Parts: sequence; C-alpha cells; structure tokens
Amino acid sequence: MSKITKALEKAARERLQRQKERATVKAGSVEVQLESSIAAPLGAAMQDKIQVDPHIVGATEPSSPIAEQYRILRTNLQSLRLRQNGAGQALIITSAVHGEGKSVTALNLSLTMARQENWRVVLVDADLRKGSIHTWLGLGQNRGGLSSVLARGGEVNGELLWLKEPPLTVLPTGPYPDHPAELLESSSWKRLLATLKSQFDLVIIDAPPLLPVADPGILASQGDSVLLIVRAGKTQRKTVAQAQELLQRAKAKILGCVLTHVEYYLPGYYRYYHQYRYAKKQPKETETSQVVVNG
Repeated sequence: MSKITKALEKAARERLQRQKERATVKAGSVEVQLESSIAAPLGAAMQDKIQVDPHIVGATEPSSPIAEQYRILRTNLQSLRLRQNGAGQALIITSAVHGEGKSVTALNLSLTMARQENWRVVLVDADLRKGSIHTWLGLGQNRGGLSSVLARGGEVNGELLWLKEPPLTVLPTGPYPDHPAELLESSSWKRLLATLKSQFDLVIIDAPPLLPVADPGILASQGDSVLLIVRAGKTQRKTVAQAQELLQRAKAKILGCVLTHVEYYLPGYYRYYHQYRYAKKQPKETETSQVVVNG
C-alpha cells in the first residue's frame, strides 16, 4: 500500500472521528420569551428556555473560530451598507439545492447580526415546504408562524418570538400550506414584509432552495439582496451557475456566496484566539464557513 493511500485512509478515519465527536456535543440553552408587543402566545407548551442545536454556534459557542467566521461575514455585509438612510433591508438567503447549510447559515448570521449594537434583526423562515428554523432552535412542534400570518392577511398576532441573548426576533414557518408559492406572491406577504422592514433594520429571510421550486425566485424578486449558499466539495459548478441564472432572471441583487462545510487548519489563529482559555490545547482541524462576498 502506497504512502498516499495510507495518508488518505488516515484522513478519512480522522474525519469520521470528528463527525462522531461533533454529533455528541451537548446543545446549549438559550432563554426565549414572547415579543413584548405581541399579546397572543404561541401555546401553553412554550418554555422559558429552549435547547439549541450545537451547530448554531452563534448561540452555543459565540467565542469559537466558527462563530468568528460569521462575524467576518457580518463585517463584509456591513461594508456593503445593508442599512441605508434608516430604512430596513430584506436579505434573502438561499441555495441551489437542499443540504448546503442554508438554514444554519441564516440562523448563525442572524444571531451574529443581532449582537451588533443598535441593530434590530428579525429572522423569517420563509421555507413553507421544509422549514427547519424551529427545529434548529429546539422550539418543538411547528405551531403558528409565517403561514398563519399570511393566511390572516399579513397581520402578526403572537407568532413572533424574541430571544433574550442575543436579542433576535424570529418568525417560524408555521404549518406547511398547500400552495406556498401563491402565499408568497400574495398581497399579504408584501404587507408583512413592508411592516417588518419598518420595524427592523434587517430582515433576514431563509428561503427554499432555488432549483426545485419557484418560491425563492419570488422572494428574491421582492427582497433587497441575496446571499447564495454553496456547499464545498458537493455542489457542482453547473448547479451553482443555474442558481445564479435564476436569480438574475428574477432581477435579484446578488451580494455573493458563502461557502460552507470547509475544513482547514487554523493553527496560528487557534493559538492566538484561545490561548487565554486553552493554554495547553493543541491546534486542531475545524469546520467553518468561508465567506466570499462581492462588492
């Protein structure tokens, strides 16, 4: 067996071990309460604390190197002046296909942006076919949310949730409707979006993947800008090109791409950033998101 083959097998074993270790990480606990301006609750089963998935490092490990990558993304986005003249901006986050880390990126970015002083941020789960924000946040059963609001004409009545730290407002997807595209093209959605933009500095919208359904194209045409999520080592170039073409047809403003599931060594960074907590810890390989944002 050649040295190259042995090295590849060793790397594969180490990768599998890291995946197992990540799978056994305990979830963090984040306090959650209803938005004070909303009278009706989501339901009696709602608890004061929720168990957040460990992949949501913006809540569970805000000091980690992965969370730092989201802060870099935040800095890049702010350099593009997302907030202009005091008007709220709607940022659409989508991907070409499923499984590219779109929702995890949307949630981590929202938590990171919400930590910025004087920024009011709301995350809207607009994937009315397979929304997962409520699952990542450990909110349990998918109760009232965006679909409920749209069915009611765009009026919010108890569906908004407020995370105390960081101060992020969340609108879950709600029960999955029979005709999601029609709801997103309705005047109810336009009315809701206008309301959210008037009350928040940044409206981050987690949209469905572009290629399977029409919904993200509808959302992109009504949003102010779009971030395209691409999974490293999996998504083909032609697939990304098709997604970009669909966004261009919708006349969407594409800010750039976020490359997810990137693994590389950060030895110098790790020693510098964590020396006060892990003085004797050896540098290790870490999985993160590589940010590529166009001006």
